[in-house]
Amino acid sequence: MTPDKRDPQDHQLKDVSSEDVRDLVPEDPPLETMGLARKIAKAGYASRRQAEEMVRSGRVVINDKRILDPYMSVTDEHEIKIDGVPVVEIIRSYFAFNKPADVATSPSVGYRHRTLNEFLPRDIPGLQSAGRLDIGTTGLLLLSNDSAWNAVAASGHGHGKEFLVTVRNSVAQGQIEVMAAGVKIPRLGAVSPTLVCLEERSDRRSTFRIALDSGKVRQIRILCSALHLEIEAIHRVRIGVVELGALAVGRYRALSRDEIEGIRAGA
Repeated sequence: MTPDKRDPQDHQLKDVSSEDVRDLVPEDPPLETMGLARKIAKAGYASRRQAEEMVRSGRVVINDKRILDPYMSVTDEHEIKIDGVPVVEIIRSYFAFNKPADVATSPSVGYRHRTLNEFLPRDIPGLQSAGRLDIGTTGLLLLSNDSAWNAVAASGHGHGKEFLVTVRNSVAQGQIEVMAAGVKIPRLGAVSPTLVCLEERSDRRSTFRIALDSGKVRQIRILCSALHLEIEAIHRVRIGVVELGALAVGRYRALSRDEIEGIRAGA
């Protein structure tokens, strides 16, 4: 009898059916799902809250059906339209804007004041301000249709903000020194500027420069009130690496790559 010279491992092989072969072929990864409003916001058309309002107001259609649930799960296979226009991933745009006085950065007060939309390019969807300025505060405001970038820019951490503050007082050097040393204010906590210096002073008016790292609401106004200084104007001139420079009031300019990445990195 001829000895069996096959590899011993051959005895362990089994016939494989076509169904078994199909089982061995890796399946396509499952499609990523997310809420409808989040999908619209991620594409850059609006903030999350604004996207939710778009859906609830009946402006959004998916596969030719009007959808009113902003939390409906969707994937890339769904055809989403806003006001009849297909939603696609938009090109990210980033701007510096010199905000005039009496312009609202919040839509909730827009009915009494001019709004940002009156000044911004109409061919770039989803532009939002990164943070806000009071109605009466002027100067540098950052804008983009990149919600993640806006959140970093508005966080108040890692982005020093510099202002020129004009008051209807003759500011004493002692008041400048008190501000520079930091002031603890009830219900607000410590206000600790990284820079305070006097720019101009007369008998009835003074202008000083102040830089802050924290983003506490209305802290300059509260600080001046605590020192009995009557504010005439607050003008923001810098956010992180972005400076207002000679940008005219009511105008905007595109940010450079270094400025965009500097804000993203918290510089």
